[in-house]
This record gives sequence, C-alpha cells and structure tokens, in this order.
Amino acid sequence: MTPAHPIWDRVIGFVAEHMALIEPLVFALGFAESIVLVSLFVPSTILFLAIGGLHHAAGGEFLTLWLSGAGGAFLGDILSYALGRYFRADIAGIWPFSRKPQWFVMARGFFHSWGAPGIIASKFLGMMRPFVPVVAGATHMRWLPFLLASAISCLIWAGVFLGPGHTLGWFTR
Repeated sequence: MTPAHPIWDRVIGFVAEHMALIEPLVFALGFAESIVLVSLFVPSTILFLAIGGLHHAAGGEFLTLWLSGAGGAFLGDILSYALGRYFRADIAGIWPFSRKPQWFVMARGFFHSWGAPGIIASKFLGMMRPFVPVVAGATHMRWLPFLLASAISCLIWAGVFLGPGHTLGWFTR
C-alpha cells in the first residue's frame, strides 16, 4: 500500500469539494484556446492533462469533462469563424494579423491546401488552432461543412488532451 501524501490528499479533497466548477473551467479553457490571440496566453494542453488527472482522482466522470472541453472549443471556433466572416475584407489588417502578417498567410495557405480536413488538423497544430477558423470565415466557407469539421476536431482535441490525464488518474486512487 502506498503511503498517504498530505499535499496530494488536500489537492484531491479540494477538487472533490469544487467538482461543480471543473466542467465550467474546462469549457472556458476550451473556449479561450479557440479564440485568436487569447489562445496565445492559455496553456490548455498542460492544464487539460492536469485537470483530467485531478478530476478522475476526485471521482469525476470523463464524459461530462470531455463534452465541456469540446463544447467550449466549438463555441470558440464558431466565434472565430463569425469574426472572420464579418471582417472578411479587413481581416489581414486587424491585429494580430496586422502585426504578424505571416500568421494570416500561413493559416490561409494551410486552409486553402486542406479545407475542412485542415480545420480538424489545425486543432493539433498550436499556432494554427485559433487562426484557421478565422480564415475559414473570411473565405466564406459554408457554415455546415465548417460546423461539422469543427465539431469533429473539438471532440477529438478535447479527448486527446483530457483523456491521458484522466487515464493516469486511475493510478492515483
């Protein structure tokens, strides 16, 4: 039997006491990770791995955690896409693209090369994650293909980054 670790036990106790806040937190992190510029300041990969493990160790279920992360990312993608559609003609001149035009050029080239599958793949390419939905909107990709590709990408992305921590949480019980 493994000896108790007082700090670990307190952390797990804290998480268990505040379990109702975990899904909204994961939703907010997923949302922030999908928004242009905001995503640069959100280390969601590390946070999702840690939260997944703590959530499981405190007795949480994976399904609600996974859907919360995916739902937040999906809403963020929709907002980014809508901003791209709205600012279509001016998007390259709006910050952060005005300061880093290579980001827009890179995302546009990636999107033009890959289309809807590129939306799925961009979730796993750090710098592309928040920019490809903006470019998809700016190029007037139809809503339905965008929504389908985004939903798939968000479900896969949230599962890939929450799942390992949640699985490792099995070993802490």
